[in-house]
Amino acid sequence: GSGGDSEGDAAPHHSTVKALCMAITAASGKAFAEKFMTQFAAGFKENNHATTLAGLLAEKISWDWSDDSKGDGTPDDLTGMFSKSWGAMVDSFNLLAKQVVVDTTHSKVLVTGQLIINITGGLADETNLVHNDICFIFTLNDKEQVTHWEGYWDQADEGMTAALGKVMAKLKA
Repeated sequence: GSGGDSEGDAAPHHSTVKALCMAITAASGKAFAEKFMTQFAAGFKENNHATTLAGLLAEKISWDWSDDSKGDGTPDDLTGMFSKSWGAMVDSFNLLAKQVVVDTTHSKVLVTGQLIINITGGLADETNLVHNDICFIFTLNDKEQVTHWEGYWDQADEGMTAALGKVMAKLKA
């Protein structure tokens, strides 16, 4: 008998420990995803993500994205880099058919969906709507701020590369 008892004790103990270590709830993770994606999308209108994402990024943050942007630093480092790249090139960010997955025990929030962006480079006469599926994985701290941001999409998407090339050529002219 004692072998059966200790095996029986192991599973409930393990799940109890996991439950006690829950870093975020499913509801708070989904609420975070809604708030972050709304504020992130809002930043494209005026290229002011430093303002729209205020309070959502941890004091120290790291990132790793499909465009080979990879680094770590402060929110100002991230939003400063972003304002010279995607923030400068895109004026609208529309995520359709959004799905959110919350990993409660590891404080991760995954957001994925069909993205439509308008690549204009800030030029009034440019409209280049690009469709590209996207996936973001956010690791959160105990204040529900992003400590690590992974971003995945098809960086070689033909429509996106054509739009970026067209707009960059006009900006250089």
